[in-house]
Amino acid sequence: MAAVRTWAPAAALAALLAASSCTGSSQSGAPSRAFCDAANRYENELQREQAKGVRDTAKQVALVAHIAAAAPASVRHDAQRFLDAMRRVQQDPLYRADPSVKRAVDNVNRFASNRCGFFNQQPSGI
Repeated sequence: MAAVRTWAPAAALAALLAASSCTGSSQSGAPSRAFCDAANRYENELQREQAKGVRDTAKQVALVAHIAAAAPASVRHDAQRFLDAMRRVQQDPLYRADPSVKRAVDNVNRFASNRCGFFNQQPSGI
């Protein structure tokens, strides 16, 4: 059961962060290509780790740092909160259950999903 809870936040983010096609600037609130690319790299890493049954927290933190660095103003605070939580949870695993962390991660997920065009992409073959 603990393994399921451990992967649940990562799996939720992975489900929302698919291949991206972003444009825009971080000052306008639109996602930059760098933000969407960082979200995509993070999602790919989560999938790779889940497939191998391992977790590379240090690599995840580095990838989330790229997301936070490229986050547009409208989601920058939440992305930084996500990064801070990723760093803190290494010493305090119970911190992942903090409602404010969940909200921040959900906001970053929602923003990436809606603004990076993840749902606008056609599956191959269609």
